Amino acid sequence: WLEENNNEKADMHALRQRLELTSLAIETGAPLTTSEITQLIGVRPTSSKTERGGLIANRLSRNVWKLTRAEKDSTYWRN
Repeated sequence: WLEENNNEKADMHALRQRLELTSLAIETGAPLTTSEITQLIGVRPTSSKTERGGLIANRLSRNVWKLTRAEKDSTYWRN
């Protein structure tokens, strides 16, 4: 599963690692730095609460964040 046959090159190992780290951060509730949150959600948080891709980053204090899953009914985009 690490190799792709088409022209698009995706680093599947890095993607899997990012997903595993995101899951671990949510399960443990460990405090994270702004840099770590940026790596996990793919954008730098710009306010005390940033939501992206079903994840919510809440700022606890300066440079300390907690990552949680968004409620299914609270997201803007619905099918």
